[in-house]
Amino acid sequence: MFSSAIARFVALATILVFASAAINSKSPVLVAYDANLVTDLEVLEKAFQLDSNHYEINYVDYSKKEESLFENGEPRFDHVIFMPSSKKLVDAKSLVEKHKLLEFFNLGGNIIAVGSAEYSVPEEVRSFLNQAGIHPAPRGYAVSDHFDTEVTVGDKNLASKRILSQVKDLKYEGTAALISNSQLLFPLVKAPRRSFTSSPKDKVLSGEKTWTVGEQGFLAVAFQGLNNARGAWVGSLDLVSDELVSWVLQERGVLKLQFAQHYKQDEPGVTNRTLYRIKDSVYYTVGVSELKDGAWVPYAPSSEDDVLQLSFKMLDPYQRLNMTLLGPAASKEDGANDMNVFYVEFQIPDHHGMFTYELDYKREGLSFIEDKKVVTVRHLANDEYKRSWEITNAWMYMVSAALVVIAWFVFVANFLYLGVPKTAPKKNVSEKETKQKQQRNRIPAP
Repeated sequence: MFSSAIARFVALATILVFASAAINSKSPVLVAYDANLVTDLEVLEKAFQLDSNHYEINYVDYSKKEESLFENGEPRFDHVIFMPSSKKLVDAKSLVEKHKLLEFFNLGGNIIAVGSAEYSVPEEVRSFLNQAGIHPAPRGYAVSDHFDTEVTVGDKNLASKRILSQVKDLKYEGTAALISNSQLLFPLVKAPRRSFTSSPKDKVLSGEKTWTVGEQGFLAVAFQGLNNARGAWVGSLDLVSDELVSWVLQERGVLKLQFAQHYKQDEPGVTNRTLYRIKDSVYYTVGVSELKDGAWVPYAPSSEDDVLQLSFKMLDPYQRLNMTLLGPAASKEDGANDMNVFYVEFQIPDHHGMFTYELDYKREGLSFIEDKKVVTVRHLANDEYKRSWEITNAWMYMVSAALVVIAWFVFVANFLYLGVPKTAPKKNVSEKETKQKQQRNRIPAP
């Protein structure tokens, strides 16, 4: 009986552990709102349509002072949604303080900010958006049309289809924002060409009282940090869509680098070596997966502009090459194919030094992939250079040198052995002539 009780206890503990793990696996989401503006939370539930099976949704009023983004230095939530507030400064300062928001974003948190025609997000949230390069219109500024009483928005206002594929036709009642030229900003919906953003209270328009004019303004903007944390700002709750929410909450457009390796063409078994030789033929391969419907699948670039590129660089890239799709593969042994393998073959340049294999893949709407591997490239050793007889251009000089040596031996042999020197015959000199010559030599000079 005692053993059966222990078995039941172990089974119950196991069930509780798995249940706790299932509960904790939900991603916590904070929705901060103003109770004076939102009287029915079903409006927010309908707008964002968050699945309660995957998300733990927490609704917090801006008036709650005790609420905070962090607990013991760790973020309490994975995602935060800020609704408009009737006040510039709210009581829940720990939720909206710009430095806390920046820290939350740097730790990988995702943020959505929603504006409106009459109200705006708290001032601290606006300051955070300004740091990201988004400058929403002041509180009370709305988008209007020069020639129409209604501002209509549809697919024609899409600035890019990489994140949003469509915008439903609607009567727009919201605000607009100016954006910087940061490459981390992704304009989604641009303002109509004939529109402007100003306060309805101003009967006479001027440059000082107008925030945006025409397509200079944007109604929805997304951004992504280098750490792949995401954010978005929309000028009206009507522009919130499933596509936008799923992208910001990292449900789609997420890439994963499964592996990256390089090796010599003639030594494929030795990967990620740190020393190469000039003019070596090498391969660089990577495996990339994409998150779709909660599962990792092989990633396939949608166009030629999205092709992966490898840079082999010292200070500047010596080579920048497009990678070729090799085919699908499995990241785990005996597993299903969950990645595509890309490769590139090239020859290391004739220059020794410290080089870097760099994969820097940044495309709008996709999480960024980066991989850097530093290697040393050496010059040829003394015994690795080609010999003279292996270089065809050197044959002429080798033959010339051989002919010079042969000609020298022929000359020496001819000089020593083949030629007989001719000697002049000796003349007979008489004794009388000899005496006369001796006498002339004795006569002193006058």
